[in-house]
Amino acid sequence: MDSLKDLIFRYCVLFGKRFSYREKISFLRVISKELIQLGYYVDAKIAKLQLAKKKYENYYNAYIGDLDNAEVIVCTYYDTGVNYFNFTKIFAFGQHFNKLRYFLGIIPIFILLAIAITLNLFIFLPDIELSGIYSIPGVLSAIVTLSAFYIILKFKKGISNKKNFVCNTSSILVMLNTINKMDKYQKKKVAFVLFDGGCSNQYGIRMIENYSDKLESKQFIFLDSLGNSESLLFFKPKSFDFNAKQINFKEGKLETTLKKYLMITAGELNEYNKVQIKNAHSHNDNNLSDIIIEKHSTSLHSLLTLLITPQKSKNTKK
Repeated sequence: MDSLKDLIFRYCVLFGKRFSYREKISFLRVISKELIQLGYYVDAKIAKLQLAKKKYENYYNAYIGDLDNAEVIVCTYYDTGVNYFNFTKIFAFGQHFNKLRYFLGIIPIFILLAIAITLNLFIFLPDIELSGIYSIPGVLSAIVTLSAFYIILKFKKGISNKKNFVCNTSSILVMLNTINKMDKYQKKKVAFVLFDGGCSNQYGIRMIENYSDKLESKQFIFLDSLGNSESLLFFKPKSFDFNAKQINFKEGKLETTLKKYLMITAGELNEYNKVQIKNAHSHNDNNLSDIIIEKHSTSLHSLLTLLITPQKSKNTKK
C-alpha cells in the first residue's frame, strides 16, 4: 500500500468530493483497486430510494470481504455533503437531514436570485422600456435570468463541499491503514462496508440491514471523523454486552435495527454528550495528520483483535 501521505492526497484531494453519483462511482472504482491489492474483494450494490412518483435517487454501498462469514463488520460513510459555510455545528453520528441545514446550504442560491431580480427591476427593465426588448439591456436581462435559473436547478440540493479531509475521509483512511496491518486470518474474520447517505438520510445503513439475514448476529463498528482529534471516544448501546478493560465505553446509539454495534469517533464531549466535528462541511476542513491516522489505525486494529475469535495455534506435536 502507498504511504499515508500519498493516500491523503489521493482521497482528500483527487477524490475528496463524493457528492454526485459520478463522483461516488469514480471514488469506488479507485478504492476498489486499492482494496483488491490488500487482499479483499469488493461487491458494490445500488439501491433506489423513491422520493416522489417516478422520481428516484440512487445510493451505492461497497461491501468489502465476506460479510456473511465475518465476525466483525467495520462501517463508515464515504459520501460528502453540502457546504454549510460554518453556519451550523455538525456532530458525529448526527448528520441527518433537517430543514435548517438545507436552508443554510442554499443561502447562496437565494442571494443569487435576489441579485438577478434586482438587476432586472432596477437596471435592465427601465432601459428595456426605452429601447425595447431587442436591445443590449434586453439581451443582458435574458442572460442574467437564464443563468440564474440554470444555477438554481444545478445547485438545488446545495453547493457541494470540496474539502472533506476529516469528515469523513479520515475514517476511510483509518480503515485502509487498519486493513494493511491485518494478517490473513484477521481478514477472514473482519469485513468492511463503505456506505452511502451518511451525510443526509443514512440510507446506506438501511441497505446494510437488508443485505443478509445473517448480519443480525454480527458485531459492527461504525466510524465517524476519526481525524477530528488525537483522542478517540467509544460508544455503545446498553443492549450490547461488550466490555474491554482498556476502553471506557460511553452510552450511544444509532437509528438502526442492528443490535450489536460500537461507535468510534474522535474529539471531546460537550454538555449534551455530543462530539462536534470541527469545520465539517466547510472549506476549512482541509487538514489531516498522517500521525493521527496511524495512531487511530493501531487502536482500531487492537479493538478488532479483542472482538474476533483468537486463531488456534497449530500444534506440530501429536
